[in-house]
Amino acid sequence: MIVISAQVSLSPLRQAVSGPAIDNVLAVFHQHELEVESGPMSILISGEDTVVFQALQRAFEQSTQRGEVVMVVTFSNASPVSSKEEQAITFTAIGYVENQFNEPVTSEEIRAVESRIVLNPDLVVGLQGLEAGQQVMVVFHFHRTGNFNLLQHPRGDRSRHRRGIFALCSPQRPNPIGVTVVDLLKINGNILRVRGLDAINGTPVLDLKPVYP
Repeated sequence: MIVISAQVSLSPLRQAVSGPAIDNVLAVFHQHELEVESGPMSILISGEDTVVFQALQRAFEQSTQRGEVVMVVTFSNASPVSSKEEQAITFTAIGYVENQFNEPVTSEEIRAVESRIVLNPDLVVGLQGLEAGQQVMVVFHFHRTGNFNLLQHPRGDRSRHRRGIFALCSPQRPNPIGVTVVDLLKINGNILRVRGLDAINGTPVLDLKPVYP
């Protein structure tokens, strides 16, 4: 057995508040007698590898009993790095996308239909000042992407010359973050009806920003 460390970030989806789910994960780590250091956006744990993996499995299983979650874990067999010194940046979703597309389609097809952004209810106050008719920038996480290449064929079309990832809008990126400007059609409580969003059903939303003329 070897000592390893793991940086863990947990993002509950479709849950009003994230605190109980995160507290539950912390409790599991402490029960396994791991070294635990909580940061503002992630948890750093360390211990024997078998114990770490057991604790992570148990934590994920208990989290799924509360609802849908995204758990991201980064492993290291080097000396644990204090959360005050860690370089990784993690985010917690503020909501998620609802529409008819469960699988990726062309951006033209998905932008043409109406989508809904379901905001976490405890963040609704932050919508004050937004009105139907405005344009809003939606920042979201490409949660279905995998590895990336720095050179890619535009839209996966191998008949076109490969270009650098930073010259493309491909979802397969070093940081899988998407940004789209949408038309805000209506706000109903914590539901924002929008058009022009090229994110599929269930996509975690990270932020909303107004677009000024």
